[in-house]
Amino acid sequence: MYVDGGALKKSFFKQGDIIFKEGDAGDAAYIVETGSIGIFKTVDGADLQLATIRVGELFGEMAIIDGSKRMAHAVALEECVIVNVPSAGIAAMLAKQPPMIKTLIQILVDSLRNVHDVYMKRPRSLGDSVTAICASADALRKFLNRHPDADLSGEARRRIDEVDAHATVLHDLVGGWNDPRANVIDDATAPPAGKAGKPAGDG
Repeated sequence: MYVDGGALKKSFFKQGDIIFKEGDAGDAAYIVETGSIGIFKTVDGADLQLATIRVGELFGEMAIIDGSKRMAHAVALEECVIVNVPSAGIAAMLAKQPPMIKTLIQILVDSLRNVHDVYMKRPRSLGDSVTAICASADALRKFLNRHPDADLSGEARRRIDEVDAHATVLHDLVGGWNDPRANVIDDATAPPAGKAGKPAGDG
């Protein structure tokens, strides 16, 4: 198997071997040739399995598309052979794609990471739910600010503004409800100043 830059390396893993850990730099993506891989996230000291990657499937690509660190760890569920696709190879393939395709890929990656971040905060109160909506809208707005060509008509920005307006109404409603569950989402994922604001709660 080849990509721009030469042949791809294959690696053998035994059951229980770690392919990469959460927090590692994303220097390659992987394709499962034989066996299966489990994707795990450590939550409250326990490993939660997020996905099972089977023969022919790709994993580990998000970290090399957006340059961030691994958000989970990958473990061999059985003896397996995986193909290493270096970041340079992925970059070469993306470079051949039309700008709109690259933009859509980045939007999807950003959205998935935002969903992951909000999920790991484990929203449990009504206030948290509104904050999660605001955080998602803000993430999309930031991406469009970085990539204006992705929204030439301005329709996406108008839709995001509508979400903010509805979130403001929800914020006011939630503030008047007696929810015994404490908020767990902190200010790091709260909407920016001037938007809906962090929903009130009793926690």
